[in-house]
Amino acid sequence: MLKSFLTLIIALVFCIQLSAQSTSTYTRYGVGDVYYSYSARSLSMGHSGSALINKDYVEILNPASWSALSRTRIEFSFVYNGMLLSNSTESKYYGDGEFKGFTFAFPVSQANGIGAAMGIVPYSRSNYLIVQKGVDEGSSVGSYTATYEGKGGLSKIFIGGSVNLPMEFVFGGTFEYYFGNLRYNSKIEFDNSQIFPSQYELRYGPTGFGTTLGLISPNLAGVLNSESISEVRLSLSTNLISKLNVDTSLITRSSSIIDSIGSGETNMEVPYRINAGLGVTFVEKYFFVLDYFFQPWTEFKLHNIKQKNLKDLHKISLGFEYRPKRQIGASYWEQIMLRAGLSFEKSQYTFNGNDIDQYSAFAGFSLPLSAENTFDFAFEYSMRGTTDNK
Repeated sequence: MLKSFLTLIIALVFCIQLSAQSTSTYTRYGVGDVYYSYSARSLSMGHSGSALINKDYVEILNPASWSALSRTRIEFSFVYNGMLLSNSTESKYYGDGEFKGFTFAFPVSQANGIGAAMGIVPYSRSNYLIVQKGVDEGSSVGSYTATYEGKGGLSKIFIGGSVNLPMEFVFGGTFEYYFGNLRYNSKIEFDNSQIFPSQYELRYGPTGFGTTLGLISPNLAGVLNSESISEVRLSLSTNLISKLNVDTSLITRSSSIIDSIGSGETNMEVPYRINAGLGVTFVEKYFFVLDYFFQPWTEFKLHNIKQKNLKDLHKISLGFEYRPKRQIGASYWEQIMLRAGLSFEKSQYTFNGNDIDQYSAFAGFSLPLSAENTFDFAFEYSMRGTTDNK
């Protein structure tokens, strides 16, 4: 199945800073598509930028980036996704919008690189709907319609901070609470009114704790001895999630009868994620970033059972940002920030020996609302899989 989709994220960023999606049936496995960041800035640079130390943005990829916060920040994000699903015979377009997250951050001690942040953001999402029509010619069943639907995902509430370490390293960490709801529904309806329709719904409600730990190197620009390169930093971060407790239920429906035939508790193991980054700044206004992500989804377990349609995820992202220097008397248009990015992802999905890869291009810009406030836009165009994937 070929999946191409266009994503628009609009973020309001004020200081105090104010700063529906449909997914494919691939997301039936694991916990759905994983989000790397919630912000328009990060998205427009290809979900990269973990090695940047931010004065006016709250980046959740690496909590060490909060060490240079200069003011209190509040950020909100909203996303609209349009998706075209295609196979060898047909194509369909889907689209919806969703609230993408909220964060609040503030500086505690700029001299010691102590910044604090908290918020609620999504970790993953599954949202698909498949309708199939068929005919059982060998019996009295006749024509029927089968519907398969999946909705839900994981979210997290986090609180954390950053601090300067010896030798100009910066460290950051968070404490996170994960919660969510994953619902899978199957229904079959018959044109023959003498045959009752039937439906079953499987629900998972995972909860648990986790953390994100990050490190950013000192400025290495002096090693390169270049007047045009003002900053070079490396970063490393990891996201760790404890074994999640999962409430489960299975509900069946036939005609007007509703019966819950099973409920209980189990566990879910979401694999760790590692992110390595590089950030290079030229003449203090051109930022180039490179990020690599790894997550071994072959280690994902539900009911202590691994899923055969999952494999290890690898992603590499390249991003660019143009941020003009703030100058007294600069016109409105001279203050606009520009961004772009590219990424390649070997996703966690595999079917019938076919690995599902994704290619993405990104763009974005920030419109100034005042000296400290921006209105951020981001656009993503992605292609995933092929029309031969079933």
